[in-house]
Amino acid sequence: MTEIDRFATPAAGVNTWLGSRALSRQVARDLAAINHSTEVSTARVAAAGEVQQARIDAVARAGAYAMQQVALVSQMQQQLALAAPAASGDLDFIKTMTVVGIGQIVADTSRAVNRW
Repeated sequence: MTEIDRFATPAAGVNTWLGSRALSRQVARDLAAINHSTEVSTARVAAAGEVQQARIDAVARAGAYAMQQVALVSQMQQQLALAAPAASGDLDFIKTMTVVGIGQIVADTSRAVNRW
């Protein structure tokens, strides 16, 4: 042997067997804490996603229903205008006010959903 290896002692006189066992327990605890933290974070993200989907559903349902009602109002306005041409201007005004009101309700729904 031409080289001499330097002998290294365990840190601060800790018995290597007991030290490695304590280190093993600490590593296991740290890994368990990381795993738990990851699961909690994943659950929070999933919950936030579900809340956003519920918000989207609420606004989409309100919007879809509003579109159906606007189509019905428009169809009724056209039919009544054909039946009573003299009232077509008034019918158009009422249709426009109705459509604006429905649009405001959809906008209010969206604002209310976004506040929660």
